[in-house]
Parts: sequence; C-alpha cells; structure tokens
Amino acid sequence: MLGKKIVTISGGTGGFMVNRGLLKYPVAPTAICTVFDSGGSTGVLRDEFGSLPQGDIRKCMLALASDSDDTLRELFNHRFAKNNSSLSDHNLGNLLLLAAEQHWGPIEGTRRVSRVLGVRGEVLPISTDKAHIYAELSDGSTMCGEKFIDTRSIEDNRTIRRVWLEPAATITREASEAIVAADLIVIGPGDLYTSIIPNLLVGGIQEAIAQSKAKLVYVANTMTKWSETRGFDVADFVDTLLAYGVGRDSFDTVVVSAIAPPQALLERYAKKEKSFPVVYTPTVKARLEGRVSEFVEGDFLSQAGVEQGLIRHDSDKLAYELVRL
Repeated sequence: MLGKKIVTISGGTGGFMVNRGLLKYPVAPTAICTVFDSGGSTGVLRDEFGSLPQGDIRKCMLALASDSDDTLRELFNHRFAKNNSSLSDHNLGNLLLLAAEQHWGPIEGTRRVSRVLGVRGEVLPISTDKAHIYAELSDGSTMCGEKFIDTRSIEDNRTIRRVWLEPAATITREASEAIVAADLIVIGPGDLYTSIIPNLLVGGIQEAIAQSKAKLVYVANTMTKWSETRGFDVADFVDTLLAYGVGRDSFDTVVVSAIAPPQALLERYAKKEKSFPVVYTPTVKARLEGRVSEFVEGDFLSQAGVEQGLIRHDSDKLAYELVRL
C-alpha cells in the first residue's frame, strides 16, 4: 500500500468526498479536476480575467490539505458576503488561485498554493485550454455553459442527448503522466454530464488511461439529478461513460452504495429536487455483464451528511474500499 498512486477524476462535491478520506493512508493521491465550470465566483473570475475555473481545484485542495492547522483551510474556504461590493460572493481560495495563475501559470500556480496549504499528493487541472461545455437537449436546442445546463429548473422536462467541448481541449502533460503512472484510477462520483464526462472529452485522456496499467474504478452516484440523469440506474451511468470513452472497453470495478437513506430524507429530495436513488438491482447488474469485472456493494452512506439533511458518500468508508482495491 505504501506509496501506491491513486488518481481521481471527478468534480464538485464528489471530488472532495473521494479524496478527503485518502489522507488517512500512506498512498500518493493525485486529484485531476475538471476546469469547464461557469457558475458562481468561478464563472465571474473566468469571464473577467480569462482564468481557469478554480472551483473544483479549490475543493480538491481542501480535501487533501493537512489537518494540522485549520486556520489556512478556513481562510481558503472563506466566502465573502453577498452584497454590492466587488468581492460579493467571491471565495478567497478562488482569488488566491487566480493570483497564483497570473504569477506562475496554471500548473505551477496550483502547485505553489498546494504547498502553502500542506496538500498531500497533487492537484492538477485536466487541461489549461479555455473551453466551454455545450449540450444538445431532447428538443434539438443547444445550451452553452455548465451553470445553465446543470441548474435547469425541475419544470424543464428536456433531457440531455449529448455534450461536447468548444473549442477542443487537450490534456496537460502532468495529468497525462499521472494517469499513465497510476496504480488505481477512480472516476466519479459527480454530475455525469457537467463534471465527469467533460474530462473524458479532453484530447489525450483516453489514450493515457489505455496506456496505464492501473485498475479502473467507477464510483456510482447515489442519487439521480433531474437536469442530467433523470431515471438513470447504475447501468445507464456505466454505459454512458463507456459510450463517451474511458480508454477501455470495461471497468475493472464499480463501487455501489447499497444502503438506502432514511425515507423522510428521500421524500424531501423527491419533493424539492425530483431526485431519486440510483437503482441497483440484480437485473441492472446483469445488464453490465462483460462491461464490469467486479462490483463492490457496501455501506458508503455518510451518516454525518444524513444528520445535515444531505445524501453524500462517506469519505472514510469510500477511501477504505479504494485502498483495499
């Protein structure tokens, strides 16, 4: 286990969850982050300065940051109040990453901020190209921008037919080398069409995964999302990822949370977000024969999240299983 290289490819909250628990083990984690977001503080800074979106990079840095001193971590995660000032709703970590990028470039800037935070391992952008996510919807219309695609109203009944990047983006040398050298590559969890698949659309990533001898793992989402994966079961997620291309014909392992959240919490998600558990049954499992070598089914539900009214993966439980793999 000592020094084993674990590469995670994810986004958003999923990126934080899958990386945080790895700190307890003597492994060498590398978090590869999507850089095609367009909402919130990230979107404003991207539009104004032409910088890489910092949101997912910041979250993965916080996940892998040392616990020895909370001061820097809390400051890095500080968000200014929403008001009429120029700093309204901006995140301090995003501003620091912007300054570092302007001083040293996106890769070296990220590395220097990581050192300040005491990050274990490495956090890397999947690409340094300035691309946006486009989606074709079921009515034939086209949308541009992660924030518009992902945050559509639950009254919007259109589904996503396909997504792509414009202009084309190419994987960074550093991210490609990390993937090729990995012992374990973990994809997910995260929003399928706006956090996970955009990574697979970057030129060179499929070739890097194909060249790597690492075990390839997919961590399945626990809940569907109305704007992206309405009605999806685990097989739909896996088949969609394979259709876009992961550099291989199958996954070595799919990790599935087999513990149902409390009914009251499920009802709240259904009412507020039209979000439902991702179905996983023997029939669904059978549909993936030949495309998944091994299923790991277990209790990966965060009880701390449940207490806060959230359905999330438990970082520690997930890390234990990934290290075992």
